[in-house]
Amino acid sequence: MALSLSLMQSILTMFIWVAVGYVVVKAGLVTVENSKVLSSLTVYVFCPCMIFNAFQIELTEERIFGLIAAILFAFAVYFVWIALSKVLRKPLSLDPVDEASLVYGNVGNLVLPLVAMTLGDEMVFYASAIQVPFNFLFWTHGISVMQGRSQFQWKKIVTNFNLIAVVLGIIFLVFQWHLPSIVQASISGLSALVAPCSMMVVGMVLAGTSIKSIFTYKRAYGILFGRLIVYPLVALGLLYISGITVRHPALVSVLTVTVMSLSAPTASNVAQLAVVFDQKPTEASIYNILSLFFCIITLPLMIWIYQAIFA
Repeated sequence: MALSLSLMQSILTMFIWVAVGYVVVKAGLVTVENSKVLSSLTVYVFCPCMIFNAFQIELTEERIFGLIAAILFAFAVYFVWIALSKVLRKPLSLDPVDEASLVYGNVGNLVLPLVAMTLGDEMVFYASAIQVPFNFLFWTHGISVMQGRSQFQWKKIVTNFNLIAVVLGIIFLVFQWHLPSIVQASISGLSALVAPCSMMVVGMVLAGTSIKSIFTYKRAYGILFGRLIVYPLVALGLLYISGITVRHPALVSVLTVTVMSLSAPTASNVAQLAVVFDQKPTEASIYNILSLFFCIITLPLMIWIYQAIFA
């Protein structure tokens, strides 16, 4: 319960940053278009710095085992979610945006800083693990769904800055290389900018959108119930059936951050691809923004259920 309350407080803190982004646009200090600059800095600089910084720790067998377990569990969950979405496609008349929004959450800009704020920088090490399955599957399965045909974006995978940061971080971890203190301090400083900048971008985008149109789009409520409640519960069910936390109790704390990632709001990448492939970009943006509001309640709820079952 304590962690759930801490999560709720941290998310509410983030919404103050959203409000700042909203106000600066409405006050005419910046424009909605300026959000692209801040967004690019977050994606290409701040987030990779946070991920790499998380790997600047001492190498132990427990950490390596926890990292591998988190990656494999996330892969298993994504495969089950993808299969579930295919089964539900016809009965629920899911379009590509619906399907991608159900499967892929915002595991970077939201979850990484949220983990740092609530669980500490060391746990970002485990939160970074989901970057591997997310980026691999999003740029293979996800892009296939959005464009309506099978085509893998291998270049997007190998050139993804977050994934590169994970690979470099693992190399530095294995060889126990450490950056000079001045460089390390600079990277830590940039890491701290992820949360406020990413949330301000949301507020800036929100300022250029009709809030009424967001909250009155009825279909969003059903899709987001699936993304924020049903799919995370499926993940918890899979974890329970696997029995891995019974055999390895130490993984309970490690997989807490994985469950947080799997309970995240819809990925902003879905809205970006919706624009590229002309797949209802307005609908995708509504899912992205509205799910962020709902996660104030749903994300702490999922962590409370997780701890009640596995702690």
